[in-house]
Amino acid sequence: MLLSSLLAVPIAALLILTTATSASAHYVYAQDEVWANADSTKCLYTYAEVSHGDGGGYTKTQANAGRDLYCIMPWKRLSGDLAAKYEYYKWDGAGWYVCALIGEWQYSTVESGQYTLSWNFGGAPPCGGGYYGTTGYTSVQYGGDWYGWNVGIWSGFHYIEP
Repeated sequence: MLLSSLLAVPIAALLILTTATSASAHYVYAQDEVWANADSTKCLYTYAEVSHGDGGGYTKTQANAGRDLYCIMPWKRLSGDLAAKYEYYKWDGAGWYVCALIGEWQYSTVESGQYTLSWNFGGAPPCGGGYYGTTGYTSVQYGGDWYGWNVGIWSGFHYIEP
């Protein structure tokens, strides 16, 4: 009886830690593959994040180009061959609306396998307190064509205090 009582607290704590969702985290993100060539030796992953930042919200979209071994190795692209943009949404109680965005593509300026576009909204949320989320878009130039540009990745949502 004493042993089962002593084990109850650590087991309960373990269950809470292992079943907590990302919604309870300080930031929320998602990432997924948005393009791969025919043999999957080259690919592009999009990462989208929303968080508190300096209190008024933060958004981040990142292009991650990969190669070989199921696209886990970095694939360096020339300057200008990776692009990103984002839409920053707020929930108004009935639906999501675009609160802020970088609607035009922003392009990498150095040779790299990664390109990040982010914005810290400072001390106050741009559209007041509430739930925010990011849809991130990325693209990679390969063989003269752009890929991945039409696949948005939703970060999930996060509450930003007024």
